Order: sequence, then structure tokens, then C-alpha cells
Amino acid sequence: MRTLAKVLLYDVVVALVHIMLDGYLIYSYFHSGDNWWAGATITAVCLPGLLELLTYTYSLLHGDLQGPLSTQLAEYVFWAICFGPVLYPVSLVVWHAYMVCKGEEHFLKYENIARSRVLTSLSVLTKSALQLTLQTTIVMITWNKDNIAYHVYQMASACFSIIALAKSCTDHHYFESSGKNISVHIPYGKTLKRLLFNFLHILMRGFILALLGGYLQFFSLLFIFLMIIVNYITANIFIKTDGSKHIWTAFAAVLLPTCFASRETFKNKDPSYGKKIFAKFYRYNSVFFFFIFGVAALVTTNLIIRYTSITTFSCANYPFLSYDQDLHCPSLSSFSNPIFDLPPPHSWFYFLGNLMVITMALLNVVLAFMEEVWIHDFSLVAPV
Repeated sequence: MRTLAKVLLYDVVVALVHIMLDGYLIYSYFHSGDNWWAGATITAVCLPGLLELLTYTYSLLHGDLQGPLSTQLAEYVFWAICFGPVLYPVSLVVWHAYMVCKGEEHFLKYENIARSRVLTSLSVLTKSALQLTLQTTIVMITWNKDNIAYHVYQMASACFSIIALAKSCTDHHYFESSGKNISVHIPYGKTLKRLLFNFLHILMRGFILALLGGYLQFFSLLFIFLMIIVNYITANIFIKTDGSKHIWTAFAAVLLPTCFASRETFKNKDPSYGKKIFAKFYRYNSVFFFFIFGVAALVTTNLIIRYTSITTFSCANYPFLSYDQDLHCPSLSSFSNPIFDLPPPHSWFYFLGNLMVITMALLNVVLAFMEEVWIHDFSLVAPV
């Protein structure tokens, strides 16, 4: 009953609360006329379903689905509709509620518990990651608005996303790297250490993406897209698995180091094989994040806001490190005085913002190289 209680709490109750928060944010954005933010939030919510649709389309065209063509088409239509872009979040909750009703013995069958972990990981590592980045960016832009309720729901959504991401990514790492072996027991010490590292990755990368997003605005999507492409190429090089899994990895590994692989990838391999190739991917992923966001995106941000008018700012969207002395806004800013004679209104970003981005991006790389040594994941883990 303990397993079902966890499923009921985490995959049904908490997931429903998160869906309602997302729904309220979409409504509030439309209601206040922020249609772009509403559309971006809808995109985040629909992302896991879109990736599931792409995965099943790839599997159908690649001949990976089992059975005669009629069976393959029926399976494709079911997943494309029930777990497609529109219904995915709700369908996942309904599916877990159905599993709870069927009982623990039914849920603990390999095909059910494995599907639960994969679908939950896909949802959390894509939707929650994008939601965290998006809502944190919006908070950095609208922090000066006198609307406490408005910010409470944004921060609640961000907090839910952080907790869900760290926990799900920790579970996902051991499930995937063990070859999706549900009988493997992971010592609590290792789990807690990896959970801590995941929290740090999320907080640092999330802050970098949100801060740069506030200044780059929609141009930040170009660097996110570049990171997705680099993740896809890196996954193809280091993880020899189904091509559809690389699509999931490409999107999921933007906010923190993580990846997907099929069960067949680990057949007849040493038990530490999965952890080693995942650790290699994590390190390269962190290095590429540093160069894409800690160098390229940061330099681009400085050039755009200093020498062009591509991005526009007003009292309604100045990030928290900027201050317009002519308009005296944002009114509650603690950075109203320029520093080191750097040009306003973004003088504090040129100094403090650049320093924070570079430092956090470097620390993210250091953490990726430290965590496998500190956690000792390469030691064999015995089945329960």
C-alpha cells in the first residue's frame, strides 16, 4: 500500500494541483492582456504531449511498433490522441488514478511501473523545466508590479516545478541508467546526494536562463534551440539507443543534465555501463551549457542591449538589475545608481549580471565533474 499511497499523492494529487496552477496562470495572463506569456505557458504545458506524438510518429514510420499494420495504427491513434499535446497532463493523472484503483499488484507489473516512470519523467523533465524557466523569467520582468497574488501563483508554479524536477530527475537517473531495472535498490545516501546536486543544477541554470531571457526576450529561444540541437547530437554520439529517445533527451537536458535510453541499450552490458555513459553525457552537457549560455548568449546579450535597439524596454519590463534614471523606474529598484561608470540603464547587469552568469555556469560544470566522484554511482548496486 505504501507504493500506491506515493502514487496517489505525487502522481495524482500533486499533479492535479500543478495542472490547476498552470490553468490559473494561463487564465490570468489572458485576462491581463499578456497573450504572449499565456501562449508560452500553453506551449510548456503541451510540450510533453508533443514529444510523445513525435516519438510515436517516429516509431510508426521507423517500424518499431509491434504487430500488423492495423494494430500499429490503433496504438498510434490511441497515444496520439489520449497522450497528445492537448490531453497529456490530464491523461497522465487519469492513468495513474486508474492504476491506483486496479491495486498495487497490478501497478507493480514491470510494464506498468516502467511506463509510469517514463511518462512521468517525460512530463516533468520537459513541461516543468520549461515552466520553471518561463515563470521565473516573467517574475524577473514583472517583479515591480504591485500584484502579490499575481506573483504568488507564479512562484508556486516555479516551486512545484523545482521540487518535481529534482525528485523526478533523481529517480529517472537510477531507473534509466540501471537498464530500467525496477528491482534495483539505491542506498538513501546516494539518492539524497544526487537530489542535492539536481537542486543546485536547476537553481543555477534556471537563474541563468531567466536572467538572460529577461534581456534577450524572444531571442533567448534561439539559444535554447541551439542547446536542444547540441543535446541531440551529443546524445547520438554517446548513447547508442533508439532515435526517439534522443528527441526526449534533447529537450529535457536544457535545464539540468539528464538523458533517456531504451531498455535494450543495456542488455548484456556491465551493470555500471549505464551510469558511465550517462556521467559522460552529463559532463559534456554542462560544458556545452557553459559555452552556449555562459559565453555566447551572455556576449550576445551585452552587445544587443548596449549597441542595438532590437530588444525594447519600458517601465513595465525592466529586469531587476536595470534602472532608467530619466523615467525613474522601476520605482522600487535597489540598483538606481550606476556602478563603475558603466552605461545606464543596464550598468548593474554589465557588472553583477555578467559576474553571476559566468560564475554559475562555471560552477555548473564543476558540479557535473564532482557529482559522480562524490556519489560513487559506479559501484555495483544489488537487487532487492
